[in-house]
Amino acid sequence: MKKLFSLIVAFAVVGCGRETPPPPPAAEPVVIKPVAEVAQSERPEPPSPPLISIWDAARGGDVKAVREHIVSGTQLNGPDETNPLKQTPLHCAVESGHKAVAELLLANGVDINVKRADGLTALDIVLKADPEASDEVREVRKAIARVLVRNGATAAKHK
Repeated sequence: MKKLFSLIVAFAVVGCGRETPPPPPAAEPVVIKPVAEVAQSERPEPPSPPLISIWDAARGGDVKAVREHIVSGTQLNGPDETNPLKQTPLHCAVESGHKAVAELLLANGVDINVKRADGLTALDIVLKADPEASDEVREVRKAIARVLVRNGATAAKHK
């Protein structure tokens, strides 16, 4: 019995052949940063706008470039300072007959009734009579006018 007791004590002391667990790693000090600094560092940088200006993209019907401008945070209601009429991207799209660009701009909150330097709104530009326009161009202009009116456009000439 004494041998059995000695054997049990020996196993208890040695630990039945198990290795002792490694000591826990030294804890690194926790660095607490101000909330504003953390929030600012987590914001992804907006992508840079495309090389083409938003006004030229709207004039050319380049939906992809206009969308890239929107994502990059380009001011959508800003006038084209290089143009004497100080047109906004919406004026450019409407004047050039690009309904898809006009709809994209409207969906992203452009000011629909902003006037260009000569006092015309986007609806005025679309409604302007052009006796040399083809039937196809007239249909496009009517479609754009419907979109503008549905979104709350008013004509400056008719106020």
